Amino acid sequence: MISLIHNCRLLTPGEDVCLGSIGIDEVGVISTVSEGDTEGEHGSSYDAQGLYAAPGFIDIHTHGVNGCDLTDATLESVRKISETKLREGVTTYLPTSLTLPPENLKEMAGAVAEYRKNEEFARTPSLHIEGPYINPNCLGAQNGEYVRLPDADEVLALNEIAPIGVVSLAVEMEGAVDFIAEMKRQGITTSCAHSAATYAQFSTARDAGLAHLTHYCNQMTPLHHREVGLVGAGLLDLEVMTEMICDTIHLCPDMIRIAFKHRPIEAIMLVTDSMAASWLGDGEYEIGGLQVQVKAGQARLASGALAGSTLRYNEGLKNIAEITSLPLNQLIATTAANQARSLGFADRGRLQVGLLADVVLLNDDFEVKAVFVGGEQKI
Repeated sequence: MISLIHNCRLLTPGEDVCLGSIGIDEVGVISTVSEGDTEGEHGSSYDAQGLYAAPGFIDIHTHGVNGCDLTDATLESVRKISETKLREGVTTYLPTSLTLPPENLKEMAGAVAEYRKNEEFARTPSLHIEGPYINPNCLGAQNGEYVRLPDADEVLALNEIAPIGVVSLAVEMEGAVDFIAEMKRQGITTSCAHSAATYAQFSTARDAGLAHLTHYCNQMTPLHHREVGLVGAGLLDLEVMTEMICDTIHLCPDMIRIAFKHRPIEAIMLVTDSMAASWLGDGEYEIGGLQVQVKAGQARLASGALAGSTLRYNEGLKNIAEITSLPLNQLIATTAANQARSLGFADRGRLQVGLLADVVLLNDDFEVKAVFVGGEQKI
């Protein structure tokens, strides 16, 4: 473990970018954040050589990378995903499930629980359950054979195996509003996904406790001048948190510009929604029992539906920086601080005294050059 990262450009939300240093105590917590370059004790400091230092990224929606997927339901796959995500600058992520039978979800939760006993790489504070409580007419790359109505008992049973942080569901399904209210009582965030909901149905769900929109604009009711739907909800409700897959495939550059122009940056969360093909390139893959073809970086089912992404997290940040031309000290909020605030991770998400020393070092082209988790260099 190091005691100081120095000679870095500090990149934290709302603060001017300046050359500075990050002190780290013996338990891996930030002890100082100071302007100017301060040398540490010999052998315990890291010279960042002018790289950007940002809070470790938090990806709350990722199914897999590098040939592995959470649906493998093995400790080995979770370890490999956790190790690979570090190479994207991700120090915290929510392993994300798919629409599968209850026994498979339990196996996935069990694999994450095993990894959590010894988090060697990226941190996994909780899971994201995407499906199975979705609209069968809005499947995308979810398996319609296993779609079912919202079941709070099922989620709470999973939560006993490994903590559940987010459940994505279609808010218009029977029992969804009561389910959302129960999840809120249990401290579990709900997000609208794979849904044909009207704006009125969205509003009812919001009143019950709905907090997020999953992969904004994808597999949700589009904006129409007689029914604004869920895309319209994301433009009207400036407090609901929106996931955005900024690979320029799931959202074209113009839609990214619109979202950043009309939504507060504090309500936007970059995600990858990555699948096993990420880091591997084009070819044939499988996701949740469905065959996927990856060509030119686009993952699609035979039907043409998008099937997750091959996006690397740092590339998403690069894309929004180039597309929006907004200052980095604003955009950086979408990579960790917003996720941490929304999910109650009070110990991370900013370069701030008292928070975990989870830090990513980036060059001007957003390439990941070093990653620290709790002050320990991992990359």
